[in-house]
Amino acid sequence: MPEQARLRIYGEGRIEVKLATAFLDDLRLTYDALTVFISETERRRREWRDFPPYPFLNPRFGRFSWEAPNPERLSSFVPRSQHLVLNSVQLNSPGFWEFLGSLNPLEVTRQYLNDRHERRKDRKYRETAEQRRMALENLGRENAVLKERIEIMRGLGATNSDLAPLLNDLVYKPLTALDRYQDVQVIDSAELLKLSDEKEDE
Repeated sequence: MPEQARLRIYGEGRIEVKLATAFLDDLRLTYDALTVFISETERRRREWRDFPPYPFLNPRFGRFSWEAPNPERLSSFVPRSQHLVLNSVQLNSPGFWEFLGSLNPLEVTRQYLNDRHERRKDRKYRETAEQRRMALENLGRENAVLKERIEIMRGLGATNSDLAPLLNDLVYKPLTALDRYQDVQVIDSAELLKLSDEKEDE
């Protein structure tokens, strides 16, 4: 089973229930998409034969053709032992949400949220669509988990054109769905706590 961790997301309390439930749904979908991207890439690297590396790739249309899954189908590929769990909540101003899950998807989420938080500190700064695109591409180059998986896919013969829809559907779109919660301070920044580090401290 993948290494587990806790993701603590800091933000403001006193939020509408509708916004809180939307946030939890979007965070779960982001986690599920990243989990599928990471686990399927690793699994197919070990088991590679003449099959495409993702369950949503349609071999009828070519080796790396992509069919975007709906959220329910996507979630069905995440083993129950790896589901995202709400561990604790402290809704002060500020407060935090704490989640348990697999380390790698939580680390990608933490880095994305913190990078965006740093860019937003300058109140005059406004991201253009091009700047957002570049920030996401930088995440793919700078985040060790994503970088390794992208290199695996390239090693299996995927081109940048092959990877673009895959990254858009399983990495970029899910992560940017969290932007609106940072914009209204449901999310401020995030911290990752590895469970293995905590056990060593005991």
